[in-house]
Amino acid sequence: MTIESICILEADRPTGVATIKAIFETGSEKSSQKARVTAGVSPNASEEVREELNKIGAKVFVIDDPNNVTFNDVAKLQIILSPERLDAAQLYINSAVKHRVPFVLLQSVINADERDDYFGKKFGEIENQLKEYAVKECHPVEGGPEAQREAHIHRHWSILRIGFYDHYLLSFKDCIRKGVLDLPIGSGEFAPVSVEDVGKASAHILDKSENFYNKTNTITGSELFDGNKLAERLTQTLHHNLSYKPSEDIEHIKDDHIKKYIQSPLESEATFHLISLIKEDKLKFVSPNFIEIEKFKQKTVEQFFLEHKEEFL
Repeated sequence: MTIESICILEADRPTGVATIKAIFETGSEKSSQKARVTAGVSPNASEEVREELNKIGAKVFVIDDPNNVTFNDVAKLQIILSPERLDAAQLYINSAVKHRVPFVLLQSVINADERDDYFGKKFGEIENQLKEYAVKECHPVEGGPEAQREAHIHRHWSILRIGFYDHYLLSFKDCIRKGVLDLPIGSGEFAPVSVEDVGKASAHILDKSENFYNKTNTITGSELFDGNKLAERLTQTLHHNLSYKPSEDIEHIKDDHIKKYIQSPLESEATFHLISLIKEDKLKFVSPNFIEIEKFKQKTVEQFFLEHKEEFL
């Protein structure tokens, strides 16, 4: 296969769009010259997102039924899962086995093997399913290229776990606008990561897949913050006086912040659980830099604040 075929599911998710952008923008040579990208999107994907993916260079198809997704002539597959369609993962993996996809990358969640919430446990199960994917079988046979493909079965997986997204902080924009940050993490620390950096990391793994065979990586931001430091950085960046007063009202945090910003009930519950983990200091680490892209620098929290200045002020 002289031109690699990459398939990304479900590409209408923010990290899916970011990954496809990165595939066509990064690398030692333009990826558009060496890859064909197909983007599977959910039936609810907006026309705007579908048009954006088309303009970037991907061929878009709709995943009406995960049972019917096939991967003919796909060299590399990335699985991104919608919160309400986590059960589709096993169907995608089974289809990848059937069609002998050489490499599968799963986007997972931070600490998936340690968490006791639904989201974490579910992704832990999916990770274990994927880890059974690795196979290397060689059977000498006579025949043409297709026979050789039947004879040599090499399959590899990779997992990219994602930390706390910086855009989840927009859940607290109403209180920030009033001069208070009530994010209930206290002295617990975390390193918020951007969607764009997740996309660049995913594109890098897909491009240099042989370096990531059967490995699990985690991507976070590049700097740790507790509540006070985050409020101070917001004040400095936006020139907006802000005090840090962590709320102890769980329902207020869930209903007035998270659920107002995150529409998916499962994702909003998972986000609240992440906040609880931060408070318990269980997300206090910065991931090692495994992205070997020239001039790659992670997006800073200051950049995020400035990009969304009008929403915070």
